[in-house]
Amino acid sequence: MAIEELLERLADGVYNGLRTDSEMNGVWSGFYIKDGIPYKFREGKGSKFFDNKENVKSRGRRTDEPFLSDKEKIFFFENYGFIQEMFGGFPEVIEFSRDYYERTRGRRK
Repeated sequence: MAIEELLERLADGVYNGLRTDSEMNGVWSGFYIKDGIPYKFREGKGSKFFDNKENVKSRGRRTDEPFLSDKEKIFFFENYGFIQEMFGGFPEVIEFSRDYYERTRGRRK
């Protein structure tokens, strides 16, 4: 499938709701797609303390980095389209990412 078709499907919301994340030492990171825009997120380690009444938990700082332009979205598909947890039901995305990897032989631009 050509990149133009992938971008069109992304804009049409076909991939909305897809998500992958992982946690390491209390820090969460991953990717998600909302309203046709892929995002990369990172949430720092939370904290907890006692406020003389009860234990209070606070979430860590969260940053969301959107892939807004077509160039950024193409970069997203090329470099992260292989993620089975996210695109397992969409072999055209995995194939596009694999073709990119084979063309560049694993070298990043």
